Amino acid sequence: MTVPALIKATEETISKKMPEFVENKFKSLEEKTDKLSDYIETTRGEIREKQSSLESVQELLKEQLNIQQCVVAAKGGERSKYEELKKMAEKQSEFKEYVNAALRDVEFYYETIKYQLATPKLRDLISHEDPGYSVEEVIYFYRNSDVKLDMREAAIDTLIDYYNMGKVKENVVQELCESVNSEQNLRVIARTTLLLSKLTGNSFRSLEIDAVKGWWEQNKNETKYQSPYKHYFKFLEYFYTLGFNKDNIKQVTGFLDETIKLEPDALHARCLRGYMMIIFGEFNKAEEEFKVVEERNKDFRWLLLYRSLLFACKNEMDKAVNLLNQALTKSPSIKAQVKTCVEIFPKYKEVTENKNVKWSGDKQ
Repeated sequence: MTVPALIKATEETISKKMPEFVENKFKSLEEKTDKLSDYIETTRGEIREKQSSLESVQELLKEQLNIQQCVVAAKGGERSKYEELKKMAEKQSEFKEYVNAALRDVEFYYETIKYQLATPKLRDLISHEDPGYSVEEVIYFYRNSDVKLDMREAAIDTLIDYYNMGKVKENVVQELCESVNSEQNLRVIARTTLLLSKLTGNSFRSLEIDAVKGWWEQNKNETKYQSPYKHYFKFLEYFYTLGFNKDNIKQVTGFLDETIKLEPDALHARCLRGYMMIIFGEFNKAEEEFKVVEERNKDFRWLLLYRSLLFACKNEMDKAVNLLNQALTKSPSIKAQVKTCVEIFPKYKEVTENKNVKWSGDKQ
């Protein structure tokens, strides 16, 4: 064949065979592509399934860890974490049984430790000894201790000690019941329910907050349970923060009158009323007030301090110095109030500067 004939024959063959050839090749490639796509999609599905399973496991571990952390924090005293556990227990979930067990663990823990009053009781800040608090002072620390000081646990433990000594009466029940609802320290709550059980004869478990609230709602009108200390707290609000002057001093002293009328053994309230009488210049009335305190507790530190002030105002300086030394021995940190006495009664400076006064840290 000539060259032109060969070219023509080749072109005709290509023209007839190439489309089929190309089509077969692409068809094979498409089939492989489809198979690859199916494989990729299958693999993606498996990955998604495994990822979902892994996320479920992670969520399970996260929830279990959260429950464990709540238990540890609750045993450390955090009420918020205990309440969080209680909310978890109300929900239907795969963790419900685990949460219920965690709650029982926390509650059994507090049932066990509520009798173990290991926390240091209220103490003088310098001597670290019990200076002999009045019940109303302890209640004040219990109800009004801020987060920084956080003396509530020491205060409730001191109240339990005083109850065992016969110093605490049923009239503290209102203060205890009212505190439970807002108290955020579970250790304080456990101690409070213990003391409430002793005072009322009603058996409360350590963390039965709702039971205490329900019982108080039914018994709050019982006179023997009602607090005589509300007016005393109001007086201290003026005494420590708001301040008072000649215009309102008789009014704020009236708060003390109300507390003493309801609780004659409120020794700090009586001493403060005697102090107010000294400010009024009513020395004889102040002495009568102090004699009542002396009959109940002759070594009460506030009695010693304010009687010292009274003797100074009467120019009996030797007696004033002797009583100030007794007050400082009983409670060295009372020197902070001594400074206030000097500010109000400049004459008292003669006592505080006396060489025979033994301040904390001085050689005896």
